[in-house]
Amino acid sequence: MSSIRNTATTQPSALVAQALAIYRSIAACHAHIANNNCSTGSNANALTAALMLPCYQSSFRELALALTLEEERELRYALDEFRNSAA
Repeated sequence: MSSIRNTATTQPSALVAQALAIYRSIAACHAHIANNNCSTGSNANALTAALMLPCYQSSFRELALALTLEEERELRYALDEFRNSAA
């Protein structure tokens, strides 16, 4: 019996889902920082984002290192989908 999953029709594994959530947080931090650079005043959201960004990035790296090869492929596919939908 084959254990290969079709990532287009199944839910992501727990680790992949967690990595995607962290990646979304990283993207949100970048957006808050970019929005603050375009405005004239100090933005508390941008400051918080700048402080949290390294934590999110570190968590993402640690999680990515713990993935199996199948989960890595699943994550790459999901990240491509996320980037395409954000564009």
